[in-house]
Amino acid sequence: MDGHWNGYDSIGGSVPLDLVNTVSWRRDPARREDRLSTPDRLSEWVVLVGAGTERLEIPEAVLEMVKAFRETLYRVLVSDPPDTTPLRKPLLAAYRHAELAPSLPLRWTVPLTDDAALPHFLALEAEELLRSEKLERIRECEGPGCGWVFTDHTRNRSRRWCSSSDCGNRARAKRHYDKTRV
Repeated sequence: MDGHWNGYDSIGGSVPLDLVNTVSWRRDPARREDRLSTPDRLSEWVVLVGAGTERLEIPEAVLEMVKAFRETLYRVLVSDPPDTTPLRKPLLAAYRHAELAPSLPLRWTVPLTDDAALPHFLALEAEELLRSEKLERIRECEGPGCGWVFTDHTRNRSRRWCSSSDCGNRARAKRHYDKTRV
């Protein structure tokens, strides 16, 4: 992989949140970068986050479906109250392609055996996240323009930044500058 993924970390705590985070500087149009710019990039990302073990040949249509789902998921996660209606169609499609795992508790899965399975796999992963107790710990980075989302694993639920070495460091540097400027 080339430098395209430099600056990208799997900080979300789950595949669906890491999918949302493939857009850097989401809330700053001048700096916004979509790291899923090509089907090849999506294939790299699948391996990078551990969703699959080998690269898939992904057609442009699947890339566009994944990107549309990513934006839908982002809106659901950051809106208050969340509008979950747009999740209905991708979830129904995912269940039509899913298999029931032969174990308890019941779990629907979509094996990543081909490129067409990817949107369905991502939809079921997102549903699992949105049904879990992790949901109440999902946060959006407070860094100006950032827009990355993550699961706050701190005991007192105090995490504010996607990364303390990135947005957190910028905030500390700004506070220091503002203090010393006076």
